[in-house]
Amino acid sequence: MNASELKAHALRQFLMDQGVLLAFIALLIFLAFVAPHFVSSNNFFSILTDAAPLVLLALSELMVMLVAGIDLSVGAVAGLTGALAATMMLLGFPWPLALFLALLAATSAGLLQGVVINYLHITDFIATLAGLSIFSSLTLIVTNGEPMNINDNGFNAIGESHILGIPDQVWIAGLMVIVVALFLGLSASGAYLYAIGGNRVAAYRAGIRVRRLRSLAYAFSGFSAGLAGVIFAAQLATADPNAGRGDELPAIAAAVIGGVYLFGGRGTVWGVLLGALLLSTILDGLVLLNISPFYTELVEGVVILLAVMLGYLKKRSTV
Repeated sequence: MNASELKAHALRQFLMDQGVLLAFIALLIFLAFVAPHFVSSNNFFSILTDAAPLVLLALSELMVMLVAGIDLSVGAVAGLTGALAATMMLLGFPWPLALFLALLAATSAGLLQGVVINYLHITDFIATLAGLSIFSSLTLIVTNGEPMNINDNGFNAIGESHILGIPDQVWIAGLMVIVVALFLGLSASGAYLYAIGGNRVAAYRAGIRVRRLRSLAYAFSGFSAGLAGVIFAAQLATADPNAGRGDELPAIAAAVIGGVYLFGGRGTVWGVLLGALLLSTILDGLVLLNISPFYTELVEGVVILLAVMLGYLKKRSTV
């Protein structure tokens, strides 16, 4: 290659590597000019508040997609967690105990799916699709199909209180981002997850406990989805039987937009965070521009397609 070709190749590589970040910056600039009230502290915190549960659901997808899996039940687990917490508080449980038990149930739901997938050899798609149906049904049973008001101020403070001017749910999501980033970046188990997703057979032959780690990835998925469900319930002071329903698509979208490879072995926490913020900002822009909510899923689908195409081009460029 001559000098001009090398420069062109470097530019293409930069655009592919930083495409999502550049798109996010361009979106911010565009909305700042065309959307009323976009540039305001209230709208900024509104985006962060809306993004918090999405970040947690996207972290769920990150962990299972790293090991070449997928979890279609995250929204249903989130809804069930809120319903269980509300039910226990209505029965007189202190809110910290209700919260702990509900999150334990969410983690157990994820672990159960992981065991079914990895020890009973049911495909991820089928097992978690069944989980979506089962957990959605359990939520309707627990709530009797009606919203359950939560009158515990301690629990509701999760969705209403601020620390240093930042909403509690944003702190929770931020803390989870840091914990997962440290786990994946510094621990041996984190490196093993990438190895499993990259080549499961080679990981097994290298002595990595593939089935156990994949099952634990699903357990984490359940826990993180459960935290999202807690935030949903605390934000509304209500356990809605429809909470989390359909949120598996935005969660997968945020992960894919952030560069998580659908077939395992690649993806970062920071990419997922950026994907969730990009998606939340797009949805916020649709509202500010008075665009019909019927276009929401259309936009999500187009963004996923573009992100997958970008990932494909990036992969080709490295071959």
